[in-house]
Amino acid sequence: MQRVEAHITTDRASRYLVQLCRHADQMGRGLPTGPGHGPHAGGERPKSVKADWSETDGTIDLDWGTCTLRATPEGLTVRVEAADEDRLQRVQALLTRNITRMGRRDHLSVDWRRPDGTTSPAPAPATAPSHRSRYLTLGLTLVAVLAVAVHAGLAAGVLAIPQWAGLGTDAVLGIILVMALAKAVLITAHLRRRRRPSAGPH
Repeated sequence: MQRVEAHITTDRASRYLVQLCRHADQMGRGLPTGPGHGPHAGGERPKSVKADWSETDGTIDLDWGTCTLRATPEGLTVRVEAADEDRLQRVQALLTRNITRMGRRDHLSVDWRRPDGTTSPAPAPATAPSHRSRYLTLGLTLVAVLAVAVHAGLAAGVLAIPQWAGLGTDAVLGIILVMALAKAVLITAHLRRRRRPSAGPH
């Protein structure tokens, strides 16, 4: 059995304990968990989640492992247990993401530690694309379409000029189309590179 623990200094430990457990309960029942951060937004989703809590103590049971929480006047203690390192890191990543999101106004941070006192950073979760990223993707796609359309229009215009009709029409048309395709390929490669997911828990 693998274990890690984090102590989060805050004077609102009970509030965060209840918020975390309620979020887990809604996730387990398939209910919406808030605008912009659904049950699986920004990372992997466990298949089953159950939560039980009071103002001072809470338990979240996932198919990956178990999380126990305790709120005191000094802060919130979070303990995670899992059968292996992979499952442990999945729970760590999920809790770290939710705690830092819920506590962003209080600048909460999670410092995971092993039973022997060594640190155990949670793996960085895969992030969902932001609205800005989606707008950029749509913009670049539009640029690619326009580039092909403009070059196709140029080709049609060149073919309509009488003096070009007999002087290497095929060569001119070929150059214009190659330029259009090159732009489309470069923009597509850029989009694929931006959309490639970052390494997250497996």
